[in-house]
Amino acid sequence: MIKIQRIACPGCLDINIRNLIATDYSQDDVLEALLRMQYFKCCYCEKDLTKLGGSALWVEHFIAKDDNCFKDIHGNVNWDQANNWNNLLYSCSTCNRSKGTDKPFDISGKRRLIDPSYSRIDPERHIDFFIDDEIIFYKEKNHSGLGRNTIRNLKLKRRNDVYALLRKTKIKIDALFGELVDALTDGNTLEVNAKINELIRTTSAHRPHAAFCRKYIQQKITNFNNRHLNLINKQLGLQLNPISLNIASGFQTII
Repeated sequence: MIKIQRIACPGCLDINIRNLIATDYSQDDVLEALLRMQYFKCCYCEKDLTKLGGSALWVEHFIAKDDNCFKDIHGNVNWDQANNWNNLLYSCSTCNRSKGTDKPFDISGKRRLIDPSYSRIDPERHIDFFIDDEIIFYKEKNHSGLGRNTIRNLKLKRRNDVYALLRKTKIKIDALFGELVDALTDGNTLEVNAKINELIRTTSAHRPHAAFCRKYIQQKITNFNNRHLNLINKQLGLQLNPISLNIASGFQTII
């Protein structure tokens, strides 16, 4: 999960023009704006939504649209609030079903779940990955209760649909990194720069699973610089410098 920069509210959701109704969140202008805002990825697991069928794409009300906080004393929903632009995201159906109607705030108003479009929270400061040769799983970062609650709520530790995609992404990064090391040892500067740029682009906000790519590439660089660089230089008689990449952060895009 990465930070999402919320774009301008679509005109059809402008409460200064008219009162909103129940179905406004599903209007084409809203769906298009949400998809563009999220680079056509699930707001939570970063799955590529363009590769899913329409039935697998669901508008996500961060606070559930039938939550009591939106209802008057007669049980009628205030759709101006429930369908407020800042309450809407786009997710894959699995994330949407997993999240369900769990309240993102506790009774004291303290935030329990991460809204990736909330400007004051960077999801990558709360959610991390454990990545080993055979094992990948989500974990909270720095003992973050917000990260732990969000992972549990979205059932991310039991999401084989996501882990299958992350394993494929890991294989691609391993291949690119291997090609980078080959180019370094061959002294092929053009190929080195090409592979570095390819790796950096995988960390861009518009690429699927950017948070995972950022974590894993940084892990690969650290391991190479700390464990393998001296061995390569000694065995091959080279003087290679440590690898350094300007990895994207937040909603930063790299073309």
